[in-house]
Amino acid sequence: MAAAVLERVTQRETAALDEFFNHFYERVYAHVVNLLRDPILGQDLTQEIFLRLHRTVNQLDPKRDPSGWVFTVATNVIRDHWRSREHKRTERELNVEDQTGLKVAHPDPDVQSVMEKDEELQAVWRALHRLREADREIILLRDYEELPTAEICDMLELTPDTVRQRHSRAVARLGELFREHGKQERREQ
Repeated sequence: MAAAVLERVTQRETAALDEFFNHFYERVYAHVVNLLRDPILGQDLTQEIFLRLHRTVNQLDPKRDPSGWVFTVATNVIRDHWRSREHKRTERELNVEDQTGLKVAHPDPDVQSVMEKDEELQAVWRALHRLREADREIILLRDYEELPTAEICDMLELTPDTVRQRHSRAVARLGELFREHGKQERREQ
């Protein structure tokens, strides 16, 4: 996004704000749904994220890529939700196995159609959604959103070494869940 547009965003010009929000909406929504495994709740929290972005848009630095700032706000809203009583109650009631049929949101329709056709990739996504929230978060930020380690450090208030270690451990756990799912499928055949 051009610095001139971002400058107009900080001045709250309607057309620039529309362009900014349209540019980020699908990515943010997909990120939220991938973390929460709930498209309806994803819509609600994405709306909250964009309300917070709108309220704090004057903090945006037009000379820098705003992706880190946008995903920091998104991460904070998601974490607030995870800390809420409602989330804790809902998580106790949900059975992870009931979530395996969830269609993973992705902002690019071509990528989405490829994902729906590729069974192995779907198995990876099922395993991803069985991970702990913190593991899923770091994998999605680093591998799905492709955010630089430095931005993830700022978002999660971690050191680069900690981010790399958590990512490595999360990927290892993901691999274990993926292999476990493969073994289970082979037994069922």
